[in-house]
Amino acid sequence: MNELLIIKTVDAGKVKNFLAKSHIKHQIVYTEPLTVKKTSSKKDKLREYIEMKSKENIFADYGKAIKDKEREKEAKEWDEVEVAD
Repeated sequence: MNELLIIKTVDAGKVKNFLAKSHIKHQIVYTEPLTVKKTSSKKDKLREYIEMKSKENIFADYGKAIKDKEREKEAKEWDEVEVAD
């Protein structure tokens, strides 16, 4: 044997049967069952929605803070105090 072939398939049994029936020399070096991703439950979807909304709210609040004129005025005053020191 001089080649290593990695195949990812849903039905590995058919490949194994084909190799055996065709009398092809082979060695199974590693076998790992593929896990099927379970469908999202209502709880998972709700959690994803809450996380998405939370991120949206954080960015919206940040946008409001940047546009806040009073905040800008305070920031300028702090800058002036730092320069005076």
